[in-house]
Amino acid sequence: MMVSEIDMISPETMEECLQILNEYEQEVRLLAGGTDAVVRMKEGHWRPKLWLNIKGLRDLRFICEEKDGIHIGPLTTHTDMVQSSLLQEKADVLVHAAKEVGATQIRNMGTIGGNLGTASPAGDTIPALFVLDAVIELSSVNGIRRIPIEEFFVGPGKTVQHKSEMITNIIIRPQEENEIGIFEKLGPRKAQAISIVNVAISLKMSGDGWQCAGGKIAFGSVAPTVIRARKCEVLLTLQELNEEGISNIASLAWKEVAPISDVRASAAYRRDMSTALLERGLLRLMKRWEDR
Repeated sequence: MMVSEIDMISPETMEECLQILNEYEQEVRLLAGGTDAVVRMKEGHWRPKLWLNIKGLRDLRFICEEKDGIHIGPLTTHTDMVQSSLLQEKADVLVHAAKEVGATQIRNMGTIGGNLGTASPAGDTIPALFVLDAVIELSSVNGIRRIPIEEFFVGPGKTVQHKSEMITNIIIRPQEENEIGIFEKLGPRKAQAISIVNVAISLKMSGDGWQCAGGKIAFGSVAPTVIRARKCEVLLTLQELNEEGISNIASLAWKEVAPISDVRASAAYRRDMSTALLERGLLRLMKRWEDR
């Protein structure tokens, strides 16, 4: 199905955009980078009565550190995140995830707000936001509310965002000096591939050999939404993260995930790859920690 003529408005301010969202009674969709929207329209989906093109709202494209964390504007592109010295220093897991989003053209156009709004369980930046305790700021003409990311998604393509709201900020916890992170992804090909399985890991090391003081693990594309691997997280501090300890932790991953079979992979394959990706990610993190 080809994309035919569509109705689109390009508001000049965020206030104008929120007013339209509040007053327009029929279905409205926000358009930022358009990397998902064009594909969905060609497939016959996402055919709202009105598109709101917010790409020109430059005030929503930023990365800065405030007292309550690192603030990222929803129109911040994946390339912006990869190139950010602040994120490289204090949110390396998000940088690693942004690097894995499609090819260069997709990273240049696609936005973090679009990734959240699409709400795909395979979204590459979302597991990284989970382990960084992200908070999603939603704005409307009635005010602002902030939602922890684990409460934001309710199913594939579904969030708690109301029709009259738009994402205006993403706030993440900066990693500490003894904290390291990584993102691992399995796709059918190297670039421009939707994840078959992905995982984000963030570890706080105790500074005493391979002993972990705490950590967070989030899997994508293995359940209706991104999930935290809490059983695996508990084991992180109960043993040294040597090869044997890492193998023990990774072997528990199959109990955490609840994948489906689809055209890209079977449920059994996704379970096996969840274990493999977690083990590979932990081994790579320990190598990096050892080399510090």
